[in-house]
Amino acid sequence: MIRLTKAKSTKWNGNGMGTANAEWVVADDPTIAIRNLSQWCAIRDGEVIATGSTRARLLSHLARKLH
Repeated sequence: MIRLTKAKSTKWNGNGMGTANAEWVVADDPTIAIRNLSQWCAIRDGEVIATGSTRARLLSHLARKLH
């Protein structure tokens, strides 16, 4: 099972600017960032290494690639 650690909390950017999403990293390998772009993505060194329509599905795909 992959555990995540929050690297940055959700941030309010001010009136009219909306919010910035929280940023997550894999707890055992902080070089892998988890981001919600148009879909959930796992990114290492600027390269997308796994995707999923939900965060749970992304973590499932990522677990298969890492193990």
